[in-house]
Amino acid sequence: MTTRDSFERQTGPLQRSAGTQRLQPLARTPTRPLLAPDALRAQTQELLAKARATVESLEPRVEILYGACQTAQVAVPGLGVVALKHPLSPKGEQIVNYLAGATFQQPEWRKEVLVAIFRFYEATRLIEVAQGELDRQHPQQHTLEELKLQVFYLCRFHEIFKNERVLAQLFPAPQTLSAPSSKTELNPVERLKQKKQRDEILGKAEILRASLAPRMPTLIMTVEMIEKGTILDVRSLLTGTTRTVRLIAMGISTSPDLVKKLQEARGLYEKLETQLKEAKAGGDVLVLKDTIFPLSRLALTCRQHALLRDLFPPADEGLFPEEEPAPAKAATSADEPVSS
Repeated sequence: MTTRDSFERQTGPLQRSAGTQRLQPLARTPTRPLLAPDALRAQTQELLAKARATVESLEPRVEILYGACQTAQVAVPGLGVVALKHPLSPKGEQIVNYLAGATFQQPEWRKEVLVAIFRFYEATRLIEVAQGELDRQHPQQHTLEELKLQVFYLCRFHEIFKNERVLAQLFPAPQTLSAPSSKTELNPVERLKQKKQRDEILGKAEILRASLAPRMPTLIMTVEMIEKGTILDVRSLLTGTTRTVRLIAMGISTSPDLVKKLQEARGLYEKLETQLKEAKAGGDVLVLKDTIFPLSRLALTCRQHALLRDLFPPADEGLFPEEEPAPAKAATSADEPVSS
């Protein structure tokens, strides 16, 4: 006989009451709220704004997860039928098919996806509940705490899915979802490099503007004369510059492609003036790059017509490219080695 058997045989039922008292339920005394009504209302409003922004940012991606569940015929526990608000793009359809196949074959990722979907739609439900309580002027602290918890979960999706290739792309790091952070301080080398690049772009823009300044009035007057149809207006027939403009306008009016290029150059020149002024005042200089290059090709365009060659003589001091860059040579059968 073991010690336990001996103990059980020697222990019998109590012959009399042990004299213990019956447990009594705790009295329900009213407790003071942790937050004052005004503070609770302010925190609820602030959290609602953050929750709505988070839900709005995540909703198209969560709908992709939900679409993958539908494709794989996997039900989300505790969630009914959800109406999708965003149409799937071709890229989204590829992700849905991938998740429904490769990802859902792994039980741990399938579980994480289902939990994420449920938490997202639980957060949307709590947003409606909290807003309804605010509208009735009776915000509840337990609703506030539940919504805080769900928003916390939503903000961790990038951490939960970071080790799955496609899910990590679907839910990137927080800095791509939140408002852009303040610019980090550049070290001296990067600051010097940035200043050098800025000065270089500004220098090119200044040189180009200065070289075009004496030529553009003639081109602009020519384009305006063609647009207004006053080439053959005898009343405005004068001498000097206007006569030169009229001759150029008569010569190029039959070349619509050339006129179109001159019109584009006029717009670029006006844009260059504005962008250069803003850049000198501390604005962005990178926008100048998109204006400088096409405008610098104006010389090539004008040299193709006899009446415009005098405006851009080849003797320009290297301000304009002399010819178009040679296209890359395409591979031909003659260039390919012959297999033996």
